[in-house]
Amino acid sequence: MGEVRGWILDVYPSGVDEMAVWIKKEGGEARMFKDKYRPTIYVHGSPGKLRDLEPELEDSETAEEWGFEQRRVRLRDLEKSEVLRIDCNSMKRLPHFARKLVRLGDYRDYDLYNVDVPHPQAYLHREGLFPLAEVEISGFSTPEFDLRDSADSTDFELPPLSRAKLEVKPDSGTVPSFEDSIDEIILSLDGKEARIEEGEEEGKILRLVRLLKDRDPDIVLTEGGDSWDLPYLAERAGANGIADELVLGRENRPLESGKGDGTSFHSYGRVYYRPPPHYLKGRIHVDAENSFIHRETGMQGLFELARTTRTPLQRTARSSIGSAMTNLQLYWAEENGVLIPWKKSEPEDFKTAKKLIEADRGGRIYDPRMGIHEDVGEIDFGSFYPAMMEKYNISPETVLCGCCPDSEQKVPEVGYNICEKRRGLIPQVLEPVLEKRERYKKLLENAENHGSRETFDERQEALKWILVTCFGYLGYRNARFGRIEAHEAVTAFARKNLKRASRVAERNGFEVVHGIVDSLWVKKQGVDRSELESLCARIGKETGLPIGVEGRYRWIVFPPSRESDRVPAVNRYYGVFETGGLKARGIATRRSDTPQLIAEGQEEMLEELSEADDEEEFKARIPEALEAVRKYAGMIRKKRVKAKDLAVTKKLSREPGSYRANARSAVAARQLEEAGEEIHAGQQVSYVVTNADAERPKFRVRPLKLLTRGSRYDGDWYVDRLLVAAEEILSPFGYTEERIRSSQLEKGRQRNLEGGEVHPLS
Repeated sequence: MGEVRGWILDVYPSGVDEMAVWIKKEGGEARMFKDKYRPTIYVHGSPGKLRDLEPELEDSETAEEWGFEQRRVRLRDLEKSEVLRIDCNSMKRLPHFARKLVRLGDYRDYDLYNVDVPHPQAYLHREGLFPLAEVEISGFSTPEFDLRDSADSTDFELPPLSRAKLEVKPDSGTVPSFEDSIDEIILSLDGKEARIEEGEEEGKILRLVRLLKDRDPDIVLTEGGDSWDLPYLAERAGANGIADELVLGRENRPLESGKGDGTSFHSYGRVYYRPPPHYLKGRIHVDAENSFIHRETGMQGLFELARTTRTPLQRTARSSIGSAMTNLQLYWAEENGVLIPWKKSEPEDFKTAKKLIEADRGGRIYDPRMGIHEDVGEIDFGSFYPAMMEKYNISPETVLCGCCPDSEQKVPEVGYNICEKRRGLIPQVLEPVLEKRERYKKLLENAENHGSRETFDERQEALKWILVTCFGYLGYRNARFGRIEAHEAVTAFARKNLKRASRVAERNGFEVVHGIVDSLWVKKQGVDRSELESLCARIGKETGLPIGVEGRYRWIVFPPSRESDRVPAVNRYYGVFETGGLKARGIATRRSDTPQLIAEGQEEMLEELSEADDEEEFKARIPEALEAVRKYAGMIRKKRVKAKDLAVTKKLSREPGSYRANARSAVAARQLEEAGEEIHAGQQVSYVVTNADAERPKFRVRPLKLLTRGSRYDGDWYVDRLLVAAEEILSPFGYTEERIRSSQLEKGRQRNLEGGEVHPLS
């Protein structure tokens, strides 16, 4: 066979010691190559103990070859240590083999490394490849790859990738079940929709298989495909005795049912649920409903993240927001000869109570000056935490290193020393990401058409998420290369630099009206954008960090907290830029659990107020803004609303049965479980409040998908929420919930708990 040129589309294990690599050729054809792959693990321990393992390895079915090497065992090690390298002949048996080695050492003699690096990623690292890389391949039984691309490039070419959208509809009642037969299958490709709705269920499934084979899309998009469409198809194929014929990928291998529980996990203080993944062989399945990356950055962002982190596309699509940083660290470790710990064992250094108070303080906050302000500019440090980590060489192995106790670079307030002999892992990982994102932002500024702007924007947004998560992962207890002292170092430098920025602003005649972590709101009579840009230049020179103008406000409002009208709300504000754009944070219209109807009512109030040029006009427009409250309250009272606009959507923080209190979301989740739906911690539940004060919890709410014609909602509860939303933005001007109620709405009306009828779902 001659040379083949194309792009790497998919990589996955094929058998116990083989990797399948799919190439999208220049002419559009997709072709599979298979390459031998033997996973490698490392064992560290005393020299004598390591040699004690050799007889065991000789008798092992899994160990193919072994030998001794010099490697950096721990990230902070300056010198290499002797380790035992073991090449294994089976990916499937590797986990059992690794556990056996640990047992042989009585769980204390051996530390194992590189055990659980995903095999496709380890293969890509070993071959120096990455997803969607342009390559030239020679050989067939043992392919050799000639890379014609760079993961650092912003000017790379992508193959033409065809996309299909798949939807499978059951013949069911309110809550669908895997036992329900298939009613209809819809496959959309290049604007053409194919509906499979006639005939027996077996025939529908087989027509889908033929359709996918004939149309041959590269990407299959679903909305909830991991949790519904694909496992449902697999279940129905099994029920019809054709499980072996359900081939949805390019390789002639049937789709596995993917039975088993998904994963509920914590990330940044919230609980998320990830259903079991359903990968296609040779095609890319993207479940848009369960893909944070696709939802936040689009398809181009997904491509960029897969290339940058050297992670297969289907795995990238299902990654949590912290996985990108982890995957970059895995690649860096492989490139720099650092072993990857199987289980993190880096303890937190001992601290006195005084040191804990000094270190564990988070970012700096200047309480906002409550009320409305004119002549305010917002200035923000760009990629504040990543920029400091790169600038100050902050990394798990550089903070409190043992080799430079007297280094000149010290962490403010806590006095931690920072290594002077080496560049840390984190700065080395972040530097190219920061540089590449800046290149994309410049390309975005100069783009000549909408398509290019959208492409560059999605790609820079994907890189932003790496930068967003890099700080949190320093202190994450399960991070491969994390350390809480490095996390504390970043926040200490952040406090110092925000304080320095505020002092520069004050020296130049500005008043700081609010500040939080990486942003300052500064006020000066008659200030224009050029003066704000000049201030940013002075702050940048003082701190050595990038800072820019977010915008100049016509006016901005900082409301009080809900607990007390004397205490400001740190994370709630709204204002209008001089360009007319509205910015709001923390208020009802920006919160995901706010019913759509309430959010729209508050949004209409803000739109009315946004027409004001100054404080005087703002106050004059308040009566017109309150008309929106009266309008939406009337819609609620007169039953002119749809059920979906009343839905409250909450994410479950635990399994439904483990709630002790009868929280509304827990009650709704239990109702869904009783109807036959599986509900897990981290999933969202949408419900309508039917009678907020009912004695029996089950009458207080009803899940949105269980509502029927004639269902009722608690109109007064929704009016109350509307009034709270109005008070939230008007409280600085003396408008409390009661004042709005008495002067604008109620006019002596008695509370009616029955509410009104919910309109049928469309």
